[in-house]
Amino acid sequence: MLEDMLNKDEGKSMEEIAEADYNSKLNMKKKEEEYYQQKMQELGLKPVDRLLKYLPEASKYMKKGITFAHQDFEVIAKALANNEPFAVISGLSPTGPLHFGHKVVFDELLWLQKLGADVFIPITNDEAYVVGKSKSLAESRKCAYEEVIPSIIAFGFKSEKTKIFVDSDYKDIYNVAMDFSKNITNSKIKGVFGEENLNNPGVFFYRGAVQLAQILLPQLKEFGGPKPTIIPVGIDQYPYILVSRDIAEKRNLIPPASIYIKFLNSLKGPENKMSASDPSSCIYLTDNPKDAERKIRDAFTGGSPFASIQREKGGIPEVCSVHSLLNYHFYDDKEAQSAYKSCREGKILCSECKKNATSLVTNYLIEHQEKMKKAKKNIKSFLLDTPINSIL
Repeated sequence: MLEDMLNKDEGKSMEEIAEADYNSKLNMKKKEEEYYQQKMQELGLKPVDRLLKYLPEASKYMKKGITFAHQDFEVIAKALANNEPFAVISGLSPTGPLHFGHKVVFDELLWLQKLGADVFIPITNDEAYVVGKSKSLAESRKCAYEEVIPSIIAFGFKSEKTKIFVDSDYKDIYNVAMDFSKNITNSKIKGVFGEENLNNPGVFFYRGAVQLAQILLPQLKEFGGPKPTIIPVGIDQYPYILVSRDIAEKRNLIPPASIYIKFLNSLKGPENKMSASDPSSCIYLTDNPKDAERKIRDAFTGGSPFASIQREKGGIPEVCSVHSLLNYHFYDDKEAQSAYKSCREGKILCSECKKNATSLVTNYLIEHQEKMKKAKKNIKSFLLDTPINSIL
């Protein structure tokens, strides 16, 4: 990386190269901060600060500002105060093994389950196929059962409070989707997802109806009827929440609440997103520890290419994929604050953070993969098989 930078900036002094690199990373930090602020204002979301005062136990991500915004969380707070049932829904498309970016969402699901929520987790192998991320339904289905579901179970969910389903195997979800599709208009889909989806019936039905069915499923008669529900998501998923809230009102259901989580920095840097289909962007929870070590060694950081300059100017932890990984998954509040301060003041170099991250990540992977082996024997107890007859 340093060699590439030197070749690119041939003829410039070390100080000039370091200054340009530092300014570039400052600009990345500014863009990210502006992005989240702009999205909150644009979508009318509320900051989570006030929730910290009233929740009996806020999540670690709320405390760190990683879960940064919400819509209508008050209905969940009311359910908690009155000891009433509520549900949480969040799924994913099985295009590869889970990675540390996925783990953030599942940590929030676990937190909500500990507060009393029933957890619904749709595995959208049909989406993976329909939008072209998997070659076949069979391929995405195999990934779901061999890699994704065992990893989810290994996080520590309780089988009696967790309902996982693979779309292609839980065919009742399509009856629910057909039922809700009556309330979806072309103009709504066009406005939310773009006109191109009106020309592709498969994508139209999936994004307009099947995801809606997944989100509103916990409020059907078979699961106790209308109840408060919440969806932890990245800000890019807001359109799905918008459609579900609109249809919920039309069907006398409770509009789902939502909390929004900042993306975990890609190993390529904050201008990229961790992706299960891009091995260089993330650390899979199934990675060999040696591969994880290599990825951390090559990861984008917020430091300077020159140690002497970094000690003088400090680093920029906000854009650092290694600091992000440690802050999200391994540091408590005190450790995170200390690491941030040390980086900003130039008291710690990237090599030290990478060494620490390598040790923590590899230990976690070894432990998680052992839990996955046991989880594969227990998949059936987590699978949702409740028939949906109320709409028939």
